[in-house]
Amino acid sequence: MENKELLEKARQANSPEELLALAKENDYELDEEGAKAYFEQLKKTGELSDDELDNVAGGGCYNGGRLVVTQFHCCENWICKKCGDSYQHVLIRPIADQHLCKGRWVNRKIGCLDCKYCSYEKALWLCNYPK
Repeated sequence: MENKELLEKARQANSPEELLALAKENDYELDEEGAKAYFEQLKKTGELSDDELDNVAGGGCYNGGRLVVTQFHCCENWICKKCGDSYQHVLIRPIADQHLCKGRWVNRKIGCLDCKYCSYEKALWLCNYPK
């Protein structure tokens, strides 16, 4: 099933439980909390909140005071989860989008999802950098 078809089926779900069942049928990893969060987003209608408008306009998105990050977001506080290299010292192959991690080239750009401060909670990737 293509992503567009799956998204349309997800929009037709009448409960988080139906959304969770749909995810399992299609081999997507999703827990109950994530299903509830996605269900709320799928069923949301009306005007954008100030935070949502900031997100669309390129501003920061915060949840409980913590930055919600995307796959390719990266800041100067980035530290690799695997090797501990910092943003300032990491070696990058820009053409291949790789960085040197524990002596091996990793086939991924540096980004928040690879950062030691990043965690996945309630269907969101959140920054845990101590302020």
